[in-house]
Amino acid sequence: MVILFGPKLRELQKQVQENVKNMMSEQLQISYGSRRQNSDSRARNGFMKPEFIASCSTFGPEGKGVVIRIASDSTESVYNFLRQQLSGLEPLLGQSPYA
Repeated sequence: MVILFGPKLRELQKQVQENVKNMMSEQLQISYGSRRQNSDSRARNGFMKPEFIASCSTFGPEGKGVVIRIASDSTESVYNFLRQQLSGLEPLLGQSPYA
């Protein structure tokens, strides 16, 4: 779980929310298409386990904060997601959060 809060992070919050929305929408479309073509009974019944899931929720007065929840089978995919999504912190921190 990652929490982004404050006026300096507003643009990053919006970008991450949009990216997560697009990623999860794309994953659902791919998963649905795979289920229709896959003959595995687990897939037909809708029990395919996704390899990566992310979601965002706003909180606080006027939605000034964002909670990002991430779950995955691998730490590497979480690391890659965070590195990509949080790259906008570099100008605020003076270096990459992963330096």
